[in-house]
Amino acid sequence: MNPSLKKAALITGGAKRIGAGIAVSLAESGYDIAIQYNTSEKEAIATQKAVRSAGRSCSIFKGDLKDVHFITELVKAAFSEYPYLNVLVNSASVFKRSEIRETTPSDFDEMTAVNYRAPFFLSKEFARYCRVGNIINFMDTKTSKYQNTYTSYIISRMALLELTRFAALEFAPSIRSNGICPGLILPGKSEDEEYVRRLESKIPLGKKGSTDNIISTVKFLISNDFITGEIIYVDGGESLK
Repeated sequence: MNPSLKKAALITGGAKRIGAGIAVSLAESGYDIAIQYNTSEKEAIATQKAVRSAGRSCSIFKGDLKDVHFITELVKAAFSEYPYLNVLVNSASVFKRSEIRETTPSDFDEMTAVNYRAPFFLSKEFARYCRVGNIINFMDTKTSKYQNTYTSYIISRMALLELTRFAALEFAPSIRSNGICPGLILPGKSEDEEYVRRLESKIPLGKKGSTDNIISTVKFLISNDFITGEIIYVDGGESLK
């Protein structure tokens, strides 16, 4: 490949679930991949193998996104490995149900650190090195509602939504910043079929989405060079109710 045409993506939480799907799909589109993971080493290695099977390079970086020093070193190491890195996907998150009365300081700090502070400083460091590129932040369709059973989680996602727009202004025109709010895509492993059907009944399109729905949106945002500061709800219309 012509060196000037090389491209690479850094994906936080890229070891499994939607993050892994994005990693493999971007690899199939010609991207080298850098994956951040914390505890999912087995899954990270499996995703690395899948990326390499697609003919692309893949480096994996273990570390805790609650550690700001690690974030700085992560971006530095990713650009050292791939100087042409031009996409940052902030997909890692911590999700816990809790009302304000039930939220502990440690839970609050963890969700704030991983869901908002980490993307903030990852974006800052990415913009230091990247000349032309894209930041894609993952939030949640719940940002459209005030569901107090998820208060701390939703607040951290709302903060990231606003950061996405601030970054779009500050980093323009060289770096575009956009967000994706998935709806019901990959239910937790502990949820049964009845739970999924109940949630599907509340979605205007009457079904859950797929990882492919998210991946195609990522690719759309990367390819369309006249979109920045936008938040796309990929939720079957759930955010409208």
